[in-house]
Amino acid sequence: MTFNTLLRGLVFSTALLSANTFALIINHSTFIKNGGDINNIPNTLEHAYEPLRKQSMLAPFAAVGKIYACTATWLGDSPDGKKSYILTAAHCAEYKDPSVSSGRYSGQFRDRHDRLIAQDGVYYLGPYRVNRPDGFGGASTDIALLVLNKKATMTDDQGQPLSQPWLYDGAAELGQNVSLLGYGNWGTGQVSPQSNASSADHFLPEKGSMRAWGESYIDAIWEMDHGMSAPYQPEQPSKAWARLAPGDSGSAWWQQHQGFWTIVGVTNGGSENSSNAARVSQYVGWIKSLYPQVRTLSEMTTVTASQTLALPDLAKEVSEGSVTYRVPQQDNARGPHDVHWDLGPGESEIRINLQDINSGEYHPLTLRAWRDVGCDKAPMNSAVNCGNKQSPLLLKYLGEDNKALPSGHYKGSFYILAEGWHDKSYKNKLMLSADINISEGHNSKPRYPLYQPGQYYKAGDRVTDRQGNIYRCRNFPYNRFCQGESRFYAPGSGTHWSTAWSRVR
Repeated sequence: MTFNTLLRGLVFSTALLSANTFALIINHSTFIKNGGDINNIPNTLEHAYEPLRKQSMLAPFAAVGKIYACTATWLGDSPDGKKSYILTAAHCAEYKDPSVSSGRYSGQFRDRHDRLIAQDGVYYLGPYRVNRPDGFGGASTDIALLVLNKKATMTDDQGQPLSQPWLYDGAAELGQNVSLLGYGNWGTGQVSPQSNASSADHFLPEKGSMRAWGESYIDAIWEMDHGMSAPYQPEQPSKAWARLAPGDSGSAWWQQHQGFWTIVGVTNGGSENSSNAARVSQYVGWIKSLYPQVRTLSEMTTVTASQTLALPDLAKEVSEGSVTYRVPQQDNARGPHDVHWDLGPGESEIRINLQDINSGEYHPLTLRAWRDVGCDKAPMNSAVNCGNKQSPLLLKYLGEDNKALPSGHYKGSFYILAEGWHDKSYKNKLMLSADINISEGHNSKPRYPLYQPGQYYKAGDRVTDRQGNIYRCRNFPYNRFCQGESRFYAPGSGTHWSTAWSRVR
């Protein structure tokens, strides 16, 4: 193990800094906390980086791999299974001819276990890379997509096909923590091996790769909102305790939004106290034009009338066991709120109140929700599991559950709480949306109005429940119960509904 550069001092010469000369460096505070010795950096660096290597191998970052001297991220495969789509930096793809927006790419993409996944193909530079509009610079345009010939399937730790990562297509990156990940050189404080030094000047761990994880936060968005930066504090305790570098170019920046891990940036380079990236949310449309099957946060967290929403298996994020889901108390949604170990009836119901964006009126509707436990369906709040699949949650809108819902375009949001069954420390608030567009005739408007909890009803009034069944408020003296608490007297579903209502059909 050689580390001559580290021995030259704790200040890294600014003359060496460029877009390609930064490593995943950690600050002194983190280095010492992880067991490193400032007075013996070469012999304690690998020990201090070991927890960062383990973190980099966790399930949320399983799509990260490497191409030649850069880091890159697998976004998915073509529908025919012949091509793999790889996200990286433009300067990692354009090195032969930076004046051409696309061309032949020769090279390999390898996964976190150094397996060959894809090789040779075509590169596409971001739309502003070759002819930069006013206001754009090198960092904000430094993004590329590789379309390579697939050689093997990306897999998770159980050997199952890996789920595609999600691109962030929102606008809330600023001020939020960001996970930085790559295969760059290591160091602490302002110390880093030189990218242009001989191989003898580079630190190499005794075992394993240089893959590592670090953290900072987004402190600025610039260059026409297409670039962003993350600060670095080299000495003192800080949430900005890592920065990037040689080998880290092209790496994805990760943030959690709505409870899910998403890609928000692609590494360009940086300075002594900062890392820079192209902002992915501004390039989602361009990426989709090349790879329509790419997954985005908004699409993957929205329930529609036509497709089942399948969330990732969050059991991969817990230390042990499965993850179960419940619907905490909230104004516009209700559903299972207690967790248990029971296979149960197989499906749960979530009832949400959504607004018709055209009329402004609110209407209740029902979604079905269940966990795919590998051998059967389980209620969303059950922790039962079997097989490799443990905790993916699925949500679906069915017209048969919402026969009384008038035609309209209904939108709204609600949240679900994911909790570990064995890993009690795991709690994750998942923000979801519903976008239900019901055309005329799909769900006909009911003859009688929908039952509304708490509304005054007199004897003889007729209402429709969510399944389209019709009920009549009973005569005196029972009519007083028709406006009673819905959990007791809601027609067809309350525990004592027949005290207040009689079913017409």
